[in-house]
Amino acid sequence: PAANQQGPDILRQSPAGYDKDAPVDRQRQMASRLCLGHGSLDGLFAGDGLLWGALHEVTGLEVRDSGAVSGFALALLTRIMAARSGDVLWIQNTRARQEAGDVYGPGLVAFGVDPGRLVSVKSHKSADLLWAAEEGACCPALAAVVMEVHGHVKGLDLTATRRLVLRAERSGVLVLLIRHGMSAEPTAAMTRWRVLPRVSSAPALLKTGLHDALGPACWQVELTRNRDGRPGRTVLEWSHAEQRFTEPARSFALVARSAMRPDSPQAQTVGGSRKRIGKNAAASG
Repeated sequence: PAANQQGPDILRQSPAGYDKDAPVDRQRQMASRLCLGHGSLDGLFAGDGLLWGALHEVTGLEVRDSGAVSGFALALLTRIMAARSGDVLWIQNTRARQEAGDVYGPGLVAFGVDPGRLVSVKSHKSADLLWAAEEGACCPALAAVVMEVHGHVKGLDLTATRRLVLRAERSGVLVLLIRHGMSAEPTAAMTRWRVLPRVSSAPALLKTGLHDALGPACWQVELTRNRDGRPGRTVLEWSHAEQRFTEPARSFALVARSAMRPDSPQAQTVGGSRKRIGKNAAASG
């Protein structure tokens, strides 16, 4: 209905933050770009950030990377929901819920996503998933449409993603395609991000123990496709308190080495000099 300019006025309202009295150039920038708030990322694009009315892909090649992929997508969604009002349509297929997990309210709140603005749709059939995504992409009252899938999805090809792009361009709605456990396939996406997990920086509550706090989420993010600029790769942390991307602080491994391996010689400081305590040292002493 929204594609045919029918239905209530709310389906045809302007995106939040759009000032009709602003200069034309500023109107276009506000209406078409999502600022990511990070110089290294925003600098990869022709404008200041991601295009709104477009399809953007976040991918992970292996199932074990699903947590990192979902985390980065949630960070993007936090920026989206802060910039625009309206609900977010989140569509999941069955395999995505089984392999990557379902949406979880407390976890969303920790990232800065308001669960009250989330409309969750569960799809067992690929045709229903694509239909829901296209209908959502037609509705400018939405802040965004998120489509989360796992593996190969029948019908999710170049033609289907082109239809999504055409609808997103008309409505100005950003469509985020999350793909778990899937190598790159031909799509009409404006950008494609590949996400890998990285070791977080040290927790803030070191005085009470390493496991009493969690460090910020950390990812290696590679922009493998960018039709609006150039590709790039960087390591990012997510600041939950400030709800923005930051440069990673110096980190250290909480577990130094794998278990079930021979112990290496220990070291001890005696009288200001460093002495190796090991089998050879014991024999010579």
